[in-house]
Amino acid sequence: MKKFLKDLTRWDGRRVASLVPLFAIIFKFLLFDAVWCYYTTFQPFSKWPLYVTTLSAAMLVALPYILSRRRWVGVTMMVLPDLWLVANLMYFRTYFTAIPPSSYFLADNLADFMPAVAGSLNVCDALFPLSTVGAIIMMFKLRKTRGTVALPFSRLFYVIALAVLVGVFALAMQPKGGFIKVYDRQRSHAYLHSSMTPMYSLFGTLYYNITLDNARLTDEQRAQIDGWFTAHNGYINENKQIQPSITVPKTNCVIIFAESLESWVIGLDFEGKEITPNLNRLVADSTTIYAPHVLTQVNAGRSIDAQLLILAGLMPLRSGVYSTLYPDNTYFTLPKAAKEINNTRNYLITVDKTKTWNQRGVARAFGIDTILSYPDFELTEAFGTRKTLGDRAFFRQCIDKIERGEIWPVGEKAFVQMVTYSGHFPFRLPDELKTVSFSDTIPELMRDYMTDAHYTDAAIGSFIDYLKTRPDYDNTLVVITGDHEGLANNRRDLCASKGGRVISKDEFTPLIILNAPSGMTYDGVMGQIDIYPTLLDLLGLRSYCWAGLGQSILDPSKPAVAVNPRMVVKGDTAGVAASRLEHLRQAPEVSDHTIRFNLLDGLDCQR
Repeated sequence: MKKFLKDLTRWDGRRVASLVPLFAIIFKFLLFDAVWCYYTTFQPFSKWPLYVTTLSAAMLVALPYILSRRRWVGVTMMVLPDLWLVANLMYFRTYFTAIPPSSYFLADNLADFMPAVAGSLNVCDALFPLSTVGAIIMMFKLRKTRGTVALPFSRLFYVIALAVLVGVFALAMQPKGGFIKVYDRQRSHAYLHSSMTPMYSLFGTLYYNITLDNARLTDEQRAQIDGWFTAHNGYINENKQIQPSITVPKTNCVIIFAESLESWVIGLDFEGKEITPNLNRLVADSTTIYAPHVLTQVNAGRSIDAQLLILAGLMPLRSGVYSTLYPDNTYFTLPKAAKEINNTRNYLITVDKTKTWNQRGVARAFGIDTILSYPDFELTEAFGTRKTLGDRAFFRQCIDKIERGEIWPVGEKAFVQMVTYSGHFPFRLPDELKTVSFSDTIPELMRDYMTDAHYTDAAIGSFIDYLKTRPDYDNTLVVITGDHEGLANNRRDLCASKGGRVISKDEFTPLIILNAPSGMTYDGVMGQIDIYPTLLDLLGLRSYCWAGLGQSILDPSKPAVAVNPRMVVKGDTAGVAASRLEHLRQAPEVSDHTIRFNLLDGLDCQR
């Protein structure tokens, strides 16, 4: 003990320099916590677990340097957290979660989305590499050394200190049911849900997600799931009279997933220019159902999650992406229901590659018969680093393929799913494709988004005009919706900017249903999960075995509320029973278990 105290007090330049990498790594993890909490809430900084887990994580990362006592190892262990922490911040700004374990192996997807990834960089991210540069300068400034560095404590002491920290944390969690149960409870908290990563560090989040991925369904969980579905069936059958009454449901269905389309641009006249004149015209039609407040409920999978919500009536996984983890599960979907009841042929038409998010596997699981994707189109109007086909050329070529009878020939009953791409972040159209312009008094990102929306609006408008010339249009339901919101973490700053008051503070995408039996505007908040049962009603597919986790907006008993991925209920909660709100909050977990344990596999859907 005397020797340890004596060594600890010998704080010469060499020993101070030896601790610089450790302190730099601790700083990086604290900086990560602060930046993350800036986008969510700083409440975790008032909780003791943040400091214990942050210190433990930093000490664990620094462990190779402490054990080796080599400066180059210290530099390496400072650079690696820079890459890891910044990557997770960039991912969070787009997906509102840390990188799931399975996504670390999805290099192909990351390569395809580099423009969006680069666009999520923030100036504060530069503090991470700058802290490394500063630490290296300090190491050499304080004392130039050769060979190993001299620590003011033994390596054994460091390892014991780290073990004690982890042990104290584990013991503190035990009376509350253990770390996994504590994490599980708190992630459902209205305010802490998005702050679990800084609270328990990236290591804690990874451990939780890996445990979740390898969990087994308990009898208690199965009973809770069964209870949830029993209650849900009661809610959706409260009033069997839907409005409007459907006397002649449509046989054909076309669903257009418009990339990142938000509701606030629809009907907007900005600087004397109509942003979406074609969609405005369609919304005003007497046979259109319009819901402007569809709350985005996608998670890490973004576009592919939107397909799960709208086509399969399920909510995304709490960690990871269903399309890459569980593509071979049993899913009951709108395409399958349309084929079973109306004998349709089902199409997926996308400008993307089928390997992205394992789209081919999802299409097979969802009951798609024919896929047209990236190789099936001529890149006549491609732009961006991915050289992806623009929406105008996409719809023109789709019309040509339909005219030639390659897809959906006249007389064929069809379910057609179309996925656009031009609205993908960072919303930069080539100058020659821009059809509108705005003054530079508003933020560039806002200008780019509205310009993008105007371009996509014209493309969709021309396609709808073509569909109206088909002899089977009267028997065709056309659905236009955004796959998810587009502004992500930029929303708050844009709303506060000049001209930004027109931007919705919430992540609302539109639902526009053309050629409906009767027109209506649903002004209340609904979730993307509610689109599936709504379309079941409109297509005359209510007898299908799977009703989904949402509730049709044609059902008068549906409350005008929805829960977002951060477990916050949006909408008019006045008069809605607390038990009903809790039912909504439980839906993501029920869906997670349903997918993770393939619980629909035993559902009999044969007529």
